[in-house]
Amino acid sequence: MEFDCEGLRRLLGKYKFRDLTVEELKNVNMFFPHFRYSMDTYVFKDSSQKDLLNFTGTVPVMYQGKCGAGENVGIL
Repeated sequence: MEFDCEGLRRLLGKYKFRDLTVEELKNVNMFFPHFRYSMDTYVFKDSSQKDLLNFTGTVPVMYQGKCGAGENVGIL
């Protein structure tokens, strides 16, 4: 599936570094096209809330010279 830059820009709305975030995720998508992003609400200890980008997928990890099982990565 092709990376949807405009859809991500709309999703990020008023993110402070929206365009930089889109460019970085576009670069990540070239190496890990199976990663998916979504928005989710994060609740802080003081009960304040913020809508944050959630980026999930699997990254292959070298272990003892072999590329085996991946590690789940969540980027907020």
